[in-house]
Amino acid sequence: MVDCWLPYGDTEVYVTVELESLIGIAEPKQVEPEKTSVELITDALMEPYGKNLEELIQPGVDIAIAVDIYSNPNAVVHALIEVTKMLVELIVPKERMTIILGNGENEKENTLIRNAIKETPELNGITLIDHNRTTGNNVTLEETHRGTPVEVNRRYHEAKLKIAIGETRLDPLTGFAGAHSAVVPGLASNETIKGYRKRYMDSPSTMGSLELNSIKEDVFEAIGKTGIDFAINIVTNKEGKVIAVHGGGYEESWGKAINSLADQYEVKTEGGADIVIVSAGGGAFDQSLYPATWALLNASRAAKRNGTIVLLAQCMTGLGAEAFSQLVRVNESDELKR
Repeated sequence: MVDCWLPYGDTEVYVTVELESLIGIAEPKQVEPEKTSVELITDALMEPYGKNLEELIQPGVDIAIAVDIYSNPNAVVHALIEVTKMLVELIVPKERMTIILGNGENEKENTLIRNAIKETPELNGITLIDHNRTTGNNVTLEETHRGTPVEVNRRYHEAKLKIAIGETRLDPLTGFAGAHSAVVPGLASNETIKGYRKRYMDSPSTMGSLELNSIKEDVFEAIGKTGIDFAINIVTNKEGKVIAVHGGGYEESWGKAINSLADQYEVKTEGGADIVIVSAGGGAFDQSLYPATWALLNASRAAKRNGTIVLLAQCMTGLGAEAFSQLVRVNESDELKR
């Protein structure tokens, strides 16, 4: 028998498989960090792509820091500590800083990152708010040229200095997520999220796909309507350790982070498995069914036609999207698109 431990919430599920029945185990490559997370973050802040924070700060500036809630909590907290420490050294009081958790896809707040921030003494005194799909304090901006309505969190949009922090990782829609994901979809309205995601029906994207990706292009156009002055893109290994950090312009630093990610999540398979057991990734990825289902895309490539896929996801907050309750009644693709 082969023993396997798969991520499930903040714990693991134990799975045993007979050796003769096991085709293979797909997991990310192990990459070890060359520096500590603090050193990597500090380097990114001191040597950004584009203007540094000192150049961006104006007298009396109000600062909004958007955080992607699907990112590794420890990595995010380390980044927040270092960036807010630098801001204080640049004579910006904590009272002028607001951390906004980008949770636009969900109705309930993400407790993992919120609790990690609240339990960090260095971040005391900084306003912490949660933006979710029911948040009404949004500002309406110009539509994208594809017709997607752009509505984002008003507090973020009206801040004089906008910072975004997020983990660069594979994403089924934009190819790769990153710090920009803290803003769209993170701080976007439900209408904005629905607007760009419906394009998936006409032009399906895949993880790691950037060329001719209409969803990615639409998302970046929407982000450009409100802006990100300084981004911190974090890259972690399969154990959640920070292995690279890139700061500065959100597109430039994101591109560098993708290069740092390299091929550690690339797995080759011939498919044909009768049964595939897949974890959504634990933690932030399986708090609800909605983000967990994206794990099925890659799992389907390993399974044979009409094979069986077992999805491991804790789903403590439920479905994550009310549309799931309607899907059981959908029979035609046109209905699904609506």
